[in-house]
Amino acid sequence: MPLGMSTFEVLRRKDLVYVDKTEYFLDLQKEPQFIFCARPRRFGKSLTLSALDAFCSGREELFRGLTVESYMRSPDFVARPVIRLDMSVVAYGDTIASLAENVMVILGENAARHNVSLHGSSIAIAFYNLISDVYNSTGKEVVLLIDEYDAPVIDAIGSTKEISNPGLLSARRSAMQDFYWTIKSSEARIEMAFITGITKFSRMGVFSKLNNLTDISLSSKFSSFMGYTQEELETCFAPFITSTALELGMSNDRLLRKIRNYYNGFSFDGKQKLYNPYSINHFFKDMEFLNYWTESGSDSFIRKFLMDNSITADEFQGKHVSSTFVRAPGEIDTTPAHGFLYQAGYLTLRKRGKKDYALIFPNLEVRENFARLFLQNVTYESVGIDDVAKELSRCLASCDVPGMVDIFCRLFFGICHKDHKGVIRSSVISLIKKIIRRITGSDSLDESERNKSEELVETLENSKGEGFYRSLLQACLWTAGAKVTPEKRENLGDLDLEAYYGHLTYIFELKMAKNASGANVAVRNGMKQIHERGYGLASKDPIFVSLAFGKAEKNIVGCIFEKDGKETAVEIKRKAGRGGRGWHAADTGNEN
Repeated sequence: MPLGMSTFEVLRRKDLVYVDKTEYFLDLQKEPQFIFCARPRRFGKSLTLSALDAFCSGREELFRGLTVESYMRSPDFVARPVIRLDMSVVAYGDTIASLAENVMVILGENAARHNVSLHGSSIAIAFYNLISDVYNSTGKEVVLLIDEYDAPVIDAIGSTKEISNPGLLSARRSAMQDFYWTIKSSEARIEMAFITGITKFSRMGVFSKLNNLTDISLSSKFSSFMGYTQEELETCFAPFITSTALELGMSNDRLLRKIRNYYNGFSFDGKQKLYNPYSINHFFKDMEFLNYWTESGSDSFIRKFLMDNSITADEFQGKHVSSTFVRAPGEIDTTPAHGFLYQAGYLTLRKRGKKDYALIFPNLEVRENFARLFLQNVTYESVGIDDVAKELSRCLASCDVPGMVDIFCRLFFGICHKDHKGVIRSSVISLIKKIIRRITGSDSLDESERNKSEELVETLENSKGEGFYRSLLQACLWTAGAKVTPEKRENLGDLDLEAYYGHLTYIFELKMAKNASGANVAVRNGMKQIHERGYGLASKDPIFVSLAFGKAEKNIVGCIFEKDGKETAVEIKRKAGRGGRGWHAADTGNEN
């Protein structure tokens, strides 16, 4: 397996698995001069540019058995000098001087490759001179390959570097803008420029100056250029599929279904679904369904972004966006939250109409990782999310509802009181409350009318709190590997949460109570609503769970569940120790 391998020559010489994407090299030659393609991290961008480098340079021996082999032997093929810049390696450093020094190093490596001298008083002038000198020395137009063009700016956004040096982001953006403008001024000496990145920065010179840049990021023609399709997975990894199925004790078909559910789903045209190469390669190495997306890069910036914007686990799932947004989601430091998550690869596209898309989590792997980040933001550092996920998985598999509720209680106890206040008492709810109280605060209103207004305010606040806890529950169930549908539309209403785990179906109804004393009424109302509205009847033998959250306790204060027609109450009490703080849930054994 080519684990972490992004050098095409080494991959081919060591006879590692390579999914043949060289047919797209021929398509690229038919495109206009300047081409851009955005893909999330670890999606094969570097390997693609390394293979393109070998192809354009005429390294025919590396392409034996691949699609372009016969073309490279034909009179139509012309080898070109290649300048390849990996901008991810220049992003390190806390100053503009260190950035410029790093850029000069990779420019110097390219100069040495073509036996020319690097000269120039700035990185932009040195880049311009390099292109000119390579063109003059070879007599051929240059192929320019730029990988992770946006890395120098992304590295500075929200990082400790920017905190210690507030002008770093602006300075880097300005420096890279001058650097990339060189491409436009050198267009007469360039045969093709292919640029990759995670996102589009219109203020970096690439898109503002290269007005003839062709963006193939959403092109159906290039939708499978990077990443593995289902057919490629089953063909190129056939021996690994068989050996992994034997190791895990399941059939090939069952293994493929599970792999598809856990790792498939990225899409760049809203239709073709793809696997992230990094995750698949590591899965076949370890033969375990693990979250490799987490390992593929630092999530600290994403986590900070979620915290700063108070984003919940399911906030943008299914959000409809236009084709205009998809093509130009905005600057990564100013775009709306869903635009940022889309560009970072946490949300992907599904086609919903001719010009409309929906944003969804690509697969279980990314969804679980996102849920972990959300829970880490709202719980104390001492809460072990991975341990909670494993424990919750066991409870879900064995239908241990009291154990499940106990885990929820312990996890919710770890939530800072500020997070409760920030979510439940949002600015929107506060504004509505003020309006209601202003309208109904007149002395002309009698006491009953004023009480009704206060009840309406409380309903609004409780509704918001219920949504917060629903998001927490959903995140917990996601980390445990459950398939969760929030606010599922049923015949007579919307149920709060439906969760599938293996062959089991859980129906959750959530209610808010002022405090623990109102828990019994709240959970009874929840179970009554489940039965009156027929929630979950389309599922086989569903398990009904009614939960009550106490506004004062900021935790679960009541629970009853029903399995096989038997209703059981779950006792929820405080643990001893730590001043009596903490929660514990247990089956009371009471059945109605």
